[in-house]
Amino acid sequence: MAKDYYKILGVSKNASEKEIKQAYRKLAHQHHPDKVGAIGEEKFKEINEAYQVLSDSQKRARYDQFGTADTNGWDGFSAQGGRASGWDPRDFGGFGFSGGLGDIFENIFGQAFSQVQTELSITLTQAVLGAEIELQTTYGEKINLRIPEGTQDGQTFRFRGKGQPFKRGRGDLLITVRVQLPRRFSREQKELLEKLRDLGL
Repeated sequence: MAKDYYKILGVSKNASEKEIKQAYRKLAHQHHPDKVGAIGEEKFKEINEAYQVLSDSQKRARYDQFGTADTNGWDGFSAQGGRASGWDPRDFGGFGFSGGLGDIFENIFGQAFSQVQTELSITLTQAVLGAEIELQTTYGEKINLRIPEGTQDGQTFRFRGKGQPFKRGRGDLLITVRVQLPRRFSREQKELLEKLRDLGL
């Protein structure tokens, strides 16, 4: 039976992205292995799995429609959402996998699922002149994001080992910056922009 990711995160099927993110952060903090030990590791993996699906609009749409976010029929389900005939997870035992199906998926997909992607809004002046912004990860770690001069909208910065934990370590944190333009400019700001325009900038 497919897992109920909404139930795992404690949100409704109509929950917004913000509500899903808030629920995930709260649960991840409560059940993090560093806090509760090995006893909470499986619950933590389950929470991460649910968030990876529900935080992605395409995966969430597939999950809502088919009961799984996978398009290749894994987890015993076909692309039409029915049980795949003649397939049993226990069959993998005959191929010499000693760690079980969970370990197989952990080795194959663990690092990919542990990568965290997020966006950060910055001002026009921060993008043009550069800046250093102190941020805090989900796990309370402080990181410094150094924005170089001339940073472009959509530019991504990678922090290795600051993503989600998995069996062999931690994934990376990817921060994509979005340059926010003011809705309104003051007279002085407009005059300054006009001077920049005249200089060919």
